Amino acid sequence: MQTEQLRGVLKIAAGKAKEYLGRLVHDGSLEARGKVEQLSGRAALACVRMRSGVKGVA
Repeated sequence: MQTEQLRGVLKIAAGKAKEYLGRLVHDGSLEARGKVEQLSGRAALACVRMRSGVKGVA
C-alpha cells in the first residue's frame, strides 16, 4: 500500500518537473506529457485511498 502511494507521489513530482522543463525550453509536448503524468499520479493515489478506505479523497 505504501509503495503504491509512493509511486503516485513520485509520478506527480516527475510530472511537475517535466511540465516545468517543457515551459522552460518552450516544448509544448513535454509540458503536456508532464500534465498527463501528474494526472496519472493523482489517479493512482485516489485508487489507493479508495481501496484503503481513507476519507477525503482529493
